[in-house]
Amino acid sequence: MSSVDGRLLPGRWTPPFDGTSPSELFKEYAAIGKSLDTDAWMFGKATTREAFPYKFMSKGEPVGESGKVFVGNRTSSRLFITIDPDADIFFTSDRLRGDNILVILGINATTDYLSALEEKGISYLVADDICNLRKVFAMVKNYFNIETISLQGGGIIDGEMLAQGLIDELSLVIYPGIDGLTTAPSIFEYLGHSGERPAEGQTLELLSVDRRPHGIVWLRYKFHKTDS
Repeated sequence: MSSVDGRLLPGRWTPPFDGTSPSELFKEYAAIGKSLDTDAWMFGKATTREAFPYKFMSKGEPVGESGKVFVGNRTSSRLFITIDPDADIFFTSDRLRGDNILVILGINATTDYLSALEEKGISYLVADDICNLRKVFAMVKNYFNIETISLQGGGIIDGEMLAQGLIDELSLVIYPGIDGLTTAPSIFEYLGHSGERPAEGQTLELLSVDRRPHGIVWLRYKFHKTDS
Protein backbone atom coordinates (compact mmCIF):
# COMPACT_ATOMS: atom_id res chain seq x y z
CA MET A 1 0.00 0.00 0.00
CA SER A 2 1.32 3.42 -0.92
CA SER A 3 0.20 7.02 -1.10
CA VAL A 4 -0.70 8.34 -4.55
CA ASP A 5 2.91 9.55 -4.89
CA GLY A 6 4.25 6.07 -4.20
CA ARG A 7 5.50 6.65 -0.64
CA LEU A 8 5.45 4.02 2.10
CA LEU A 9 5.23 5.73 5.51
CA PRO A 10 1.53 5.80 6.49
CA GLY A 11 2.11 8.21 9.37
CA ARG A 12 3.08 10.89 6.85
CA TRP A 13 0.09 10.55 4.51
CA THR A 14 -2.68 13.15 4.40
CA PRO A 15 -5.89 11.96 6.09
CA PRO A 16 -9.03 10.82 4.25
CA PHE A 17 -11.08 13.82 3.07
CA ASP A 18 -14.30 12.79 4.84
CA GLY A 19 -12.84 12.33 8.31
CA THR A 20 -12.75 8.52 8.15
CA SER A 21 -10.07 7.07 10.42
CA PRO A 22 -7.04 5.86 8.44
CA SER A 23 -7.31 2.62 10.40
CA GLU A 24 -10.45 1.78 8.43
CA LEU A 25 -8.47 2.05 5.19
CA PHE A 26 -5.69 -0.12 6.59
CA LYS A 27 -8.30 -2.78 7.40
CA GLU A 28 -9.25 -2.76 3.74
CA TYR A 29 -5.59 -3.22 2.81
CA ALA A 30 -5.30 -6.16 5.21
CA ALA A 31 -8.41 -7.77 3.73
CA ILE A 32 -6.97 -7.43 0.23
CA GLY A 33 -3.71 -9.00 1.37
CA LYS A 34 -5.50 -12.03 2.81
CA SER A 35 -7.58 -12.38 -0.35
CA LEU A 36 -4.36 -13.07 -2.30
CA ASP A 37 -4.37 -16.44 -0.50
CA THR A 38 -0.59 -16.95 -0.42
CA ASP A 39 1.27 -19.52 1.68
CA ALA A 40 3.26 -16.78 3.43
CA TRP A 41 3.70 -13.03 3.67
CA MET A 42 6.95 -11.18 4.14
CA PHE A 43 8.63 -7.99 5.40
CA GLY A 44 12.19 -6.78 5.07
CA LYS A 45 14.13 -6.17 8.26
CA ALA A 46 13.37 -2.45 8.62
CA THR A 47 9.63 -3.08 8.45
CA THR A 48 9.85 -6.02 10.86
CA ARG A 49 11.64 -3.68 13.29
CA GLU A 50 8.40 -1.73 13.67
CA ALA A 51 6.92 -4.78 15.41
CA PHE A 52 10.10 -5.99 17.16
CA PRO A 53 12.28 -2.89 17.70
CA TYR A 54 14.69 -4.22 20.32
CA LYS A 55 18.13 -5.64 19.57
CA PHE A 56 19.36 -9.06 20.63
CA MET A 57 22.83 -8.84 22.19
CA SER A 58 24.65 -11.94 21.00
CA LYS A 59 27.38 -13.59 23.05
CA GLY A 60 27.89 -16.86 21.18
CA GLU A 61 30.06 -17.70 18.19
CA PRO A 62 28.86 -17.44 14.57
CA VAL A 63 27.59 -20.73 13.18
CA GLY A 64 29.83 -20.22 10.15
CA GLU A 65 28.05 -22.66 7.85
CA SER A 66 24.88 -22.70 5.80
CA GLY A 67 22.11 -25.24 5.62
CA LYS A 68 21.11 -25.22 9.28
CA VAL A 69 17.31 -25.32 9.47
CA PHE A 70 14.94 -25.35 12.41
CA VAL A 71 11.23 -25.97 11.95
CA GLY A 72 9.47 -24.32 14.86
CA ASN A 73 5.81 -23.83 15.69
CA ARG A 74 3.62 -24.22 12.61
CA THR A 75 -0.01 -23.92 13.66
CA SER A 76 -1.06 -20.90 11.60
CA SER A 77 -2.39 -21.31 8.07
CA ARG A 78 0.24 -18.88 6.75
CA LEU A 79 3.84 -18.11 7.71
CA PHE A 80 5.34 -14.69 8.26
CA ILE A 81 8.85 -14.48 6.76
CA THR A 82 11.56 -11.91 7.36
CA ILE A 83 15.23 -11.63 6.39
CA ASP A 84 17.60 -10.57 9.16
CA PRO A 85 21.16 -10.14 7.78
CA ASP A 86 22.46 -9.05 11.21
CA ALA A 87 20.74 -11.80 13.20
CA ASP A 88 19.79 -9.45 16.00
CA ILE A 89 16.02 -8.90 15.96
CA PHE A 90 14.77 -9.56 19.48
CA PHE A 91 11.57 -11.50 18.90
CA THR A 92 9.16 -11.40 21.82
CA SER A 93 6.71 -13.86 20.25
CA ASP A 94 6.68 -16.72 17.76
CA ARG A 95 3.91 -14.93 15.84
CA LEU A 96 3.25 -11.70 14.02
CA ARG A 97 -0.41 -10.78 13.46
CA GLY A 98 -1.34 -14.32 14.37
CA ASP A 99 1.03 -16.07 11.96
CA ASN A 100 4.05 -18.18 12.91
CA ILE A 101 7.47 -16.71 12.06
CA LEU A 102 10.28 -17.89 9.79
CA VAL A 103 13.57 -15.95 9.91
CA ILE A 104 16.15 -16.14 7.14
CA LEU A 105 19.69 -15.67 8.47
CA GLY A 106 23.27 -15.58 7.23
CA ILE A 107 26.21 -17.62 8.53
CA ASN A 108 27.08 -14.74 10.88
CA ALA A 109 24.13 -15.74 13.10
CA THR A 110 25.40 -16.78 16.51
CA THR A 111 24.71 -20.01 18.34
CA ASP A 112 23.01 -18.23 21.23
CA TYR A 113 20.76 -16.34 18.83
CA LEU A 114 19.66 -19.58 17.18
CA SER A 115 19.04 -21.07 20.62
CA ALA A 116 16.85 -18.09 21.53
CA LEU A 117 14.78 -18.61 18.39
CA GLU A 118 14.44 -22.32 19.11
CA GLU A 119 13.29 -21.64 22.67
CA LYS A 120 10.47 -19.46 21.31
CA GLY A 121 9.55 -21.98 18.62
CA ILE A 122 10.54 -19.62 15.80
CA SER A 123 11.57 -21.32 12.55
CA TYR A 124 14.81 -20.30 10.84
CA LEU A 125 17.15 -21.24 8.04
CA VAL A 126 20.79 -20.24 7.58
CA ALA A 127 22.00 -19.41 4.05
CA ASP A 128 25.63 -18.94 3.01
CA ASP A 129 24.69 -16.09 0.62
CA ILE A 130 21.71 -14.30 2.08
CA CYS A 131 21.75 -11.85 -0.85
CA ASN A 132 21.09 -14.65 -3.36
CA LEU A 133 17.34 -14.55 -2.90
CA ARG A 134 16.60 -17.09 -5.62
CA LYS A 135 18.65 -19.67 -3.73
CA VAL A 136 17.15 -18.59 -0.40
CA PHE A 137 13.59 -19.04 -1.62
CA ALA A 138 14.46 -22.43 -3.11
CA MET A 139 15.42 -23.43 0.45
CA VAL A 140 12.18 -21.95 1.81
CA LYS A 141 10.20 -23.99 -0.70
CA ASN A 142 12.15 -27.18 0.04
CA TYR A 143 12.04 -27.07 3.83
CA PHE A 144 8.76 -25.27 4.49
CA ASN A 145 6.65 -26.14 1.43
CA ILE A 146 6.06 -22.47 0.59
CA GLU A 147 5.00 -21.89 -3.02
CA THR A 148 3.64 -18.33 -2.95
CA ILE A 149 4.70 -15.30 -0.89
CA SER A 150 3.10 -11.89 -0.54
CA LEU A 151 6.01 -9.47 -0.18
CA GLN A 152 4.72 -6.40 1.67
CA GLY A 153 7.83 -4.24 1.89
CA GLY A 154 9.68 -2.27 2.75
CA GLY A 155 11.13 -0.57 -0.25
CA ILE A 156 14.65 -2.02 0.10
CA ILE A 157 13.59 -5.68 -0.01
CA ASP A 158 11.08 -4.81 -2.75
CA GLY A 159 13.90 -3.26 -4.78
CA GLU A 160 16.21 -6.24 -4.29
CA MET A 161 13.49 -8.66 -5.34
CA LEU A 162 12.85 -6.52 -8.40
CA ALA A 163 16.52 -6.45 -9.38
CA GLN A 164 16.80 -10.24 -9.05
CA GLY A 165 13.74 -10.77 -11.24
CA LEU A 166 11.79 -12.59 -8.53
CA ILE A 167 8.48 -10.73 -8.71
CA ASP A 168 5.68 -12.44 -10.63
CA GLU A 169 2.89 -10.00 -9.85
CA LEU A 170 2.48 -6.51 -8.42
CA SER A 171 -0.57 -5.96 -6.22
CA LEU A 172 -0.64 -2.22 -5.56
CA VAL A 173 -3.15 -0.68 -3.17
CA ILE A 174 -3.26 3.10 -3.46
CA TYR A 175 -4.31 5.08 -0.40
CA PRO A 176 -6.08 8.38 -1.25
CA GLY A 177 -3.47 10.63 0.34
CA ILE A 178 -0.12 12.26 -0.33
CA ASP A 179 3.27 12.35 1.39
CA GLY A 180 5.16 14.74 -0.90
CA LEU A 181 8.62 14.57 0.66
CA THR A 182 11.43 13.71 -1.77
CA THR A 183 13.38 11.66 0.77
CA ALA A 184 10.46 9.53 2.00
CA PRO A 185 10.92 5.86 1.02
CA SER A 186 9.05 4.62 -2.02
CA ILE A 187 7.71 1.26 -3.18
CA PHE A 188 10.99 0.16 -4.76
CA GLU A 189 14.26 1.33 -3.16
CA TYR A 190 17.07 -0.59 -4.86
CA LEU A 191 20.43 0.28 -3.29
CA GLY A 192 22.52 0.37 -6.46
CA HIS A 193 24.60 2.95 -8.29
CA SER A 194 23.14 5.48 -10.70
CA GLY A 195 23.96 3.43 -13.79
CA GLU A 196 22.01 0.36 -12.70
CA ARG A 197 18.50 -0.39 -13.95
CA PRO A 198 16.94 -2.88 -11.52
CA ALA A 199 13.72 -3.20 -13.56
CA GLU A 200 15.48 -3.73 -16.90
CA GLY A 201 14.19 -6.69 -18.88
CA GLN A 202 10.81 -6.63 -17.13
CA THR A 203 7.47 -5.26 -18.32
CA LEU A 204 4.07 -4.90 -16.68
CA GLU A 205 0.71 -6.08 -17.98
CA LEU A 206 -2.32 -4.55 -16.23
CA LEU A 207 -4.58 -7.34 -14.99
CA SER A 208 -7.28 -5.43 -13.09
CA VAL A 209 -8.38 -2.12 -11.60
CA ASP A 210 -10.67 -2.30 -8.58
CA ARG A 211 -12.25 0.70 -6.86
CA ARG A 212 -12.57 -0.13 -3.18
CA PRO A 213 -14.31 1.61 -0.23
CA HIS A 214 -12.98 4.93 1.13
CA GLY A 215 -11.39 5.96 -2.17
CA ILE A 216 -8.88 3.12 -2.27
CA VAL A 217 -7.82 1.82 -5.68
CA TRP A 218 -6.38 -1.68 -6.13
CA LEU A 219 -4.21 -2.33 -9.18
CA ARG A 220 -2.81 -5.68 -10.24
CA TYR A 221 -0.03 -6.17 -12.78
CA LYS A 222 1.63 -9.27 -14.18
CA PHE A 223 5.41 -9.17 -14.63
CA HIS A 224 6.77 -10.32 -17.97
CA LYS A 225 10.49 -11.12 -18.22
CA THR A 226 11.91 -9.99 -21.58
CA ASP A 227 15.59 -10.59 -20.76
CA SER A 228 16.95 -13.85 -19.37
